[in-house]
Amino acid sequence: MTMRSRLVDVLKPWLEPLEPMVAVGWKQLRMLTSSLDVLLAEHPVDPDLVPGPERSRRLRKIRSGLVHYDLVDAPSPVQVLTQFACGYRDIDLRDAIGMGHGALIARHGSASTCARWLPRLAAGELAGIAMTEQHGGSRPAAIRAQAQVACDGTWLVSGRKTWISRLTEAAVFVVFFRAPDGRLAAATVDAADPGLRRYPVAPAGLAGWSWGVLELDCVQVHPEDVLNGDGMALLRQHFAAYRPLVTATALGGAAAVFDTVTDALVERRTAGGVPRLRDSALVTVGRAHIQVVTALLGTILAAQLAESGQIDAERWGAAMKAHGIDVANQVAAELVLLLGAAGFRADCQVAKIRRDLNGLLYADGIHDSLYRAAGKQHTAPAAAVPTPRGVSGSADTPALLAQDGHALGEGGEGGLEPIGQ
Repeated sequence: MTMRSRLVDVLKPWLEPLEPMVAVGWKQLRMLTSSLDVLLAEHPVDPDLVPGPERSRRLRKIRSGLVHYDLVDAPSPVQVLTQFACGYRDIDLRDAIGMGHGALIARHGSASTCARWLPRLAAGELAGIAMTEQHGGSRPAAIRAQAQVACDGTWLVSGRKTWISRLTEAAVFVVFFRAPDGRLAAATVDAADPGLRRYPVAPAGLAGWSWGVLELDCVQVHPEDVLNGDGMALLRQHFAAYRPLVTATALGGAAAVFDTVTDALVERRTAGGVPRLRDSALVTVGRAHIQVVTALLGTILAAQLAESGQIDAERWGAAMKAHGIDVANQVAAELVLLLGAAGFRADCQVAKIRRDLNGLLYADGIHDSLYRAAGKQHTAPAAAVPTPRGVSGSADTPALLAQDGHALGEGGEGGLEPIGQ
C-alpha cells in the first residue's frame, strides 16, 4: 500500500516535475523524508492510535528526532515542500519540523527572551499561540484579555482564550492581550506558570495535540517578555508566512488520498475485478491531480512573497490557505467514493485525513472571511486601501485592515469555530 512505501519514492511523481522551478534543497528534502520514515517506524502514529497522551508523546519524539534538519533559514519553497511531505504521512505531523508559532519569538523577542526560549524550541519543544476568545473568535479587535500594572511595574494579564491547540504540549505560549494603554500586545508566557488553567476539549480532527480553553489569572509579564512591535502587525506578518505551511501540509494529505485511491484502482484492474474504469472516475482522478499540483504551486508562491516581504504577501497567504484547504477537502471527498466502503472505516488513514482536513477549514482562518477580505482588497478604490504598516515602524509588512476593523481573514491562530489550530 502507498502509505507503507518509502516516502522518498511516493513523493517523486509529485515533486520531481517541480525541480526546474524550485531548484533548491532537494538533497536535504530527500534526506529528511528518509529520516521521517525511520522515526515513524520507531514511533508509529497510525490512525488506530487514539488521540491522547501517547499519540502526542510519539509526535514529540518524531519532532525531536528531526531537529538537526534546521529549516529556520531554509528557502521558503523547501519549507513548503517539507510540510507537504509531512502531511503526506499524517497531518498531525504539521509540527514535525520548524519553529511553528515560535517564529514570533525568533523574529520579535527581546535578547533575553530569545536566549531563554529559542534553544528549547530548536531542541524540539513546542510553542503555542493564544489569541482566540469565545466572544469574538480570532478577530484581534475583539480581544479582551487585559494587562494591569502591578506594584512592581510588571504587568498582570488575565483573560480566557478558547480553541487553543498544543494546550498541554507547549512549553511556551505567545499570548495576545490588551496592554494597560489599550493597544494590542503579545508576550511569551511560560506554560508552567501557576496562573494558567487548562480545560481540554476533544476535537473531531487535528487531534494529535490537545486542544481547548486556556485561562490566565494574573499571569505576571515582565517587560522583556513582551514582543517588540504592534500586536496586529505581528499577527499579520506571522500568518502571511505560517498559512502557506499549513496549506502545504493539507495538500500533502490530499496527495496521500490520491495515491491510495489510484493504487487501489490499479490493483482492482490488475486482479480483474474491474475490467475498465468509468469515464467519470477518470475525470475525477485527472482533475484531482492537477488541482493538488496547481494549489501547491500557488502555495509556494505565497510563501515566497512572505519571505521577500512583498506587499501582497498577507492577501496571498490568506487566499491560498482558503483555496488550498478547499481543494484538499474536495479532492479527498471525491476520491474516497472511488475507494468504496474501505475509505469510511474509522481506522483507515484516508478517513483520518478527511477528519483533519475538515478541521483545517476552521483552523488558522475561516475561509469565507479569508476570501471576503481578499475580495475587498481587489475591489477597493485606491484611496480606501490602508497604507502598509509594518512591525516596529517598518513599511515592509502589509496591514490589510478591513473597513470593519478586522484583521485580514479574521483568522488568527484558530478561529471561533470549534477546531482551533
